[in-house]
Amino acid sequence: MDSKKRALYQGGVINITSFMAQFTIAMVNLALVYRMRNYFNASAQLVGAAASTYNFTYFVACLFLSPLTRRLKPPQSVNISMVVMTLAVGVVLFTTHISVAFIALVFYGAAMAFLWPQIESWLARGKEGQALNRATSNFNVSWSLGLALSPLLTGALVEVGTTIPLILSMALFLVIFLLITVAQRTIFDDDSSVSEHTRVQNSQGVDQSTPLRFLSWAGVFTTYCALPITLTIFPLYAQDLNIFSESVVGTLLAVRGLVTVAMFIVLGRTKRWHFKKWLIILVQVAIALLLFGARFASTYLHFLLFFFLYGLFFACTYSMSIFHGASGTLQLSKRMMIHEVLLTLGSVIGATFGGGIYEKYGFSNLLLIASIVVIIPPVLSLFIGKKPIAQKGA
Repeated sequence: MDSKKRALYQGGVINITSFMAQFTIAMVNLALVYRMRNYFNASAQLVGAAASTYNFTYFVACLFLSPLTRRLKPPQSVNISMVVMTLAVGVVLFTTHISVAFIALVFYGAAMAFLWPQIESWLARGKEGQALNRATSNFNVSWSLGLALSPLLTGALVEVGTTIPLILSMALFLVIFLLITVAQRTIFDDDSSVSEHTRVQNSQGVDQSTPLRFLSWAGVFTTYCALPITLTIFPLYAQDLNIFSESVVGTLLAVRGLVTVAMFIVLGRTKRWHFKKWLIILVQVAIALLLFGARFASTYLHFLLFFFLYGLFFACTYSMSIFHGASGTLQLSKRMMIHEVLLTLGSVIGATFGGGIYEKYGFSNLLLIASIVVIIPPVLSLFIGKKPIAQKGA
């Protein structure tokens, strides 16, 4: 097999893996909301705590297991994550004790540290400019398509019960394991057999990072602080007020996801958004205004518009973070780890405090607080010098 075909097939396997992994993770996450509420009789705050548990352990694992994951070959790392996540979901499914379920979620979250940072640095190896944009765009389309389609199936399945989606998720994790194992023997090139640690040691390039990564990182952090409102709190809000069924909630989440996919495709076909500070600020301000305006939503069409626009802006902040973070750097694994840590920390904060704020102050005030959080980075950026100094290696 020539190098071009091998690279094409390898990219295809990585993108299929990203799609299937995110599809399955989203299935587990949504099923977990109803599993905690209906099977364990958990409160909204405890449901949020469950989501923050695996997100927090993912955050901690990214920080402290990075020296280990950087020394693993990418296929090895992905397979480790699949095995551990399968076992963790199995424990959640079969245990009757909520404390045991929380312990399983700790391992479930830690396993993700072997998945996403490795995949992101793997696909970006040796790429810059539009080639990097295309690679990250294909990755973004893949995982976001999985995130978009998963609620359609999961929303319908959880109306019957949470057992079927959890069993299905275990099967899908094992399918990914088999895909990577077969591809490692038949498709992956020699570069896939080299750890990120070895690649950095052998590199002789010069770091040309952009300082716009800092504002982009701040944007993805605050956006992910608000994300649990749509993924975790909104389903509970709809159930508590009995305004939408589980399948309708799944449809709304799918709309947000599909719009995100479409926007990722658009962003991957153009470079006009690259290295533009004003556009980064504009997108973050738009998200803050959208969250504030959602306080007045009361009908299906209102929420449909909210999820549609949120999907657009979410794609922008995510793409800006991963592109500006990876552009010009020699430390791909470290940059992807920072990207993942920030979005995970945002998810943890949003899920942890979101449930409590919702229970005490209501959905409208939760949206107000989220809009204030999101507006902080663009406002602060107006008082920062126009030419901030880049920190090499960060």
